[in-house]
Amino acid sequence: MRDFRLFFLLFLLCCAAFAGECSALTCRHDLNVELRPEAHSILVKDTLRLESVEIDSIDLIIAEKARMEELRVDGAPAEYSFESGRITVPLPPGATPRKVELLLSYEAVFDDSVPQEVANFDNPGFGVTGIVSGKGVFLPPDSGWYARLPDAKVEFDIRVVAPKGIYAVTAGELIGHTDEEDRTVSSWKTGAIGQGPALSAGRYVVHSNTAGRIPVMTYLLPDSDSLSETYLNASLEHLAFYEKLHGPYPFPKFAVVENFFPTGYGFPSYTLMGGTVLRLPFIPQTSLRHEIAHSWWGNGVLVDYDSGNWCEGLATYVADYLAREHVSAEEGRLYRMQILQDYATLAASGADFPLNKFTGRTSPSTRAVGYGKAAFLFHMIRQRIGDAPFWESLRQVFRERLFAKASWIDFRDAFVKTGGWDAQEAQAFFEQWISRPGAPSLKLQQVRSSKRGANRRVSGAIVQARPFFDFRINLALTDSEDNTTGAEAHPTGGVTRFAIQTSKAPKKLVADPGVNVFRLLSPREIPATVNSLKASGNLAAITADGIDREMLPAFSTLLEGLGRRGARMLSEKEADLRKIKSADLLFFGLPRSKALSSLLELSARTYDLSVFSEADCLFLVFADPRRTGRLTALLLPVPGAQRASVSAAAHKITHYGKYSYLAFSDGTVGTKGVWETKASPLIFEFSR
Repeated sequence: MRDFRLFFLLFLLCCAAFAGECSALTCRHDLNVELRPEAHSILVKDTLRLESVEIDSIDLIIAEKARMEELRVDGAPAEYSFESGRITVPLPPGATPRKVELLLSYEAVFDDSVPQEVANFDNPGFGVTGIVSGKGVFLPPDSGWYARLPDAKVEFDIRVVAPKGIYAVTAGELIGHTDEEDRTVSSWKTGAIGQGPALSAGRYVVHSNTAGRIPVMTYLLPDSDSLSETYLNASLEHLAFYEKLHGPYPFPKFAVVENFFPTGYGFPSYTLMGGTVLRLPFIPQTSLRHEIAHSWWGNGVLVDYDSGNWCEGLATYVADYLAREHVSAEEGRLYRMQILQDYATLAASGADFPLNKFTGRTSPSTRAVGYGKAAFLFHMIRQRIGDAPFWESLRQVFRERLFAKASWIDFRDAFVKTGGWDAQEAQAFFEQWISRPGAPSLKLQQVRSSKRGANRRVSGAIVQARPFFDFRINLALTDSEDNTTGAEAHPTGGVTRFAIQTSKAPKKLVADPGVNVFRLLSPREIPATVNSLKASGNLAAITADGIDREMLPAFSTLLEGLGRRGARMLSEKEADLRKIKSADLLFFGLPRSKALSSLLELSARTYDLSVFSEADCLFLVFADPRRTGRLTALLLPVPGAQRASVSAAAHKITHYGKYSYLAFSDGTVGTKGVWETKASPLIFEFSR
């Protein structure tokens, strides 16, 4: 009898849970959209079929510029209010839960302007919230192109009517594109993916490849059609890789879609990239890989933005970083060092913030934190718990949170439960690295070698500046015969002592030789780069007397790319050294003034400039040896260079932020590189 009661109680609890789950509001959109490019508008007729309705009014969100034409509830005209993009519809009395059918008809204008010539990509959307035009259609999910029902499980049947030859793309499964007499109809079906779809459209040439498990497609404009095969093959390659790493791809197709202005978005089941971006030769193996990774992280598992955006850091780690690590361990180490250099240059000087406050990239500093630092922290966790537990933990998050929001805490709990990480240590790690800004500032001190019989003892201390961080760091001691002895230290406060035994005379001691700890680099470890200029708080732009005045727009373009739009350009006569001695200096052309030219000559003297081959435009950034902590940079058109070539180079410089020198020919980068730095407070050389 007792077993039967227990069974009956469990049965009732399961029924209650099932009933609660089924009572969640669900909605199916039967969405008909007519694109009117000449009017920058869309006409929408949307039938919403709601299930399990237990509320007495419905709130819908659409574009603020929408003009309502009709609204019906269960076939009858209905009262409603519409203010600031929110429609409130009182429902007639009735039993609950119940079914409700809403019919909305409206017109919405989307006429944002798009950038014509882009010099700065720090804001990936350029402030464009939505546009319908003859060049194309860009309607992101939050633009209000469809009526959004917050907190509902939503599915879509979407039919887009456009002038003939304009094909529309959105999330989900393609039902078909049909060309009729004077129009093209695109039909899509989207399941419940936890977020709303975007809508893109243009005069695309459409190709597909069904050789893999997942159909892949390209929607490219005619001028880019030759790139289709490259992007189809690269998409198949990346999808297969991430299915093996993370689990099954969660959408019915993947498409590469061209935008009419330079973007790089990862939407559910497609990526939207500008034509100028698509044509860059490295994009199929870099940015495309990153956007496909978002199919699992960001579009598969959704972001709980209230606790911080983790997905850009994770996508960076499993795409951009992992690609370098797969080349070699050294390439991975260099990538991690680049993250540290970007953080120190762009964020640590005053623009830093906790990761749980990051929502999206709007500036170089937000990228350095939200992408770089977050990626590095995933690496630190992987180092701590091990490869297999780390990857299995990510797979567990993907299985449990697909099409649901996840927070940093969800990842922490998975690393504990599935990865076997000590719960208390994991809690402390996440509080320290996610909830606090900053990074440890470290140096080796009091390093000594003492002989003890046949052996030697190397001792010293890792000194940490406030605020203190708790972490583990590896030490590598190289002896006179190039043998290496490893050790680990666990700094928690200001001074952490260590000792290492060796049988040979010590030659060099290095803390964190693999660059596996996120830390604040010292100025000696940071080469002068384009990013260094972007982070400058005091930049003086100086035009050489001999520069062709018709080339000045190229200098303005460079300044805009560096985040200095509208900055004043000083002539040589206006560049009073007494007034600008504390500024970073950016020259356009070689100055004739002896005082100014000596600054460039002195800066360049310590660098090897033999690396440049034939080029028509050079860009160089130096650490000024006479003015400690200051930079001197030069944009130099070679005599005979064409204005168009120099202008093209100026547009591209900002995209090469990690480099110290760039050599362009006809606007294309040939030679590029970073000045070598060898000094570090974490390296100690023993005297012989």
